[in-house]
Amino acid sequence: MMDVPALPRVIWDTTFAQREWTGTRIYTRNLYHAVAATQRVTLQELRRARASHDAPRRGALAAAQNILWLTRGLERALNARAPDLLHVAAYVGPRRAPCPIIANIFDITYLAYPQDFDWKWRAYARWVIPHTARTAAAIVTLSEHARGEIIRAYQLAPERVHIVAPGIGSEFHPPIALSAVEKSRAQYNLSADYLLYVGAANERKNISALIAAFARLRADFPRLTFVLAGHPFSSRDKVTQALRAHAVENAVTRLAYVPQADLPLLYAGARAFVYASKLEGFGMPPVEAMACGTPVVAAPNPPLPDVLGAAAYWADDDSPAALARAIRRVLTDETLAQTLRARGIARAQMYTWQDAARKTIQVYENVLQNKTS
Repeated sequence: MMDVPALPRVIWDTTFAQREWTGTRIYTRNLYHAVAATQRVTLQELRRARASHDAPRRGALAAAQNILWLTRGLERALNARAPDLLHVAAYVGPRRAPCPIIANIFDITYLAYPQDFDWKWRAYARWVIPHTARTAAAIVTLSEHARGEIIRAYQLAPERVHIVAPGIGSEFHPPIALSAVEKSRAQYNLSADYLLYVGAANERKNISALIAAFARLRADFPRLTFVLAGHPFSSRDKVTQALRAHAVENAVTRLAYVPQADLPLLYAGARAFVYASKLEGFGMPPVEAMACGTPVVAAPNPPLPDVLGAAAYWADDDSPAALARAIRRVLTDETLAQTLRARGIARAQMYTWQDAARKTIQVYENVLQNKTS
């Protein structure tokens, strides 16, 4: 009887993908399960103990523990397990490994927008990420724009950097029952007439411009409100300052992290989803909104035009005036809004975790083939 070849053994280090509930963690979790579902490799997840609990206490101790993990703990674990490949789930890998490394590097925002990051992470990232990028057998990123930036930033051969776009979870789908949407509005104390933003609150997300655009619309849409979801806000951050400067605090609802199960309802209840980020690796929230049948208004900053295509309504630029004009058009033109809903649903269907898993497996196979050739 012919022996069946053993499946390649791949270890995922998810230590740095566990830092908080952002797109990085969601991408890692979903891609890991999608790759496992192919049954074409044997996967094992590995991470530093308590890594998923560090977010509330990101201090010198957590940083030191992470460095110790990369320089000792992870290397020892790899030597003991002897995998065929190590897949680094987010940015940083060990100094040495007994097998080829595939690394997820989603963007270079820590270089382009250093003010958005804690100084400890900036120093750490500048030390570790370039080494990981240059020593990995392959890099996985999310979009063509991110690929080009990574190639230039780390002076990499283009053939080493691969695009694996995220999928959109099955929970994001139309039609969503109106009764469920209304229940969600009541739960979060939302009006029946709101714009929505989901994402982080750092500077590159350009939330201040969205707030200024919303303020311009208030005279013509007095019942319109604005919901900001996805990240906690402080009383002293720039978002709060913008709300006060434009006197719209009472018309804006600020939600922190929203459970994944509630997000589709939040998207589906919005008149429009608005996004003005200056730079993304991909931009999952507007695609999720499209998948739920919500019109999307966006600023034409990279890589969003490639990701969203003609399914979004594009502002001329990311200024408050241009954003307000674009939002006004979608709010007042129901034919346009219906067109955007249909296009958005079709566009979102392009992005599946099955396709992401297939492309990831192809990266594995290419690296393993080069290893043995």
